Amino acid sequence: MNIWDEFIQTLNEEINKLRVALGHGSAGSYAEYTQMVGNLSGLEWARDNLTDIVKKRIYDEDEE
Repeated sequence: MNIWDEFIQTLNEEINKLRVALGHGSAGSYAEYTQMVGNLSGLEWARDNLTDIVKKRIYDEDEE
């Protein structure tokens, strides 16, 4: 497993923790709920965009 796979795995684990916590209603207030949803959204955004960037870089390097 390379560093990129480890990084994505770590992000996925954190995303899943937040999903489970939200699913079990662990947010104590609406403010905490919105913060958790924001964190989840941000982690997913980062994972998806970083994955796209890495794939494009690897694809571009393979073409050269």
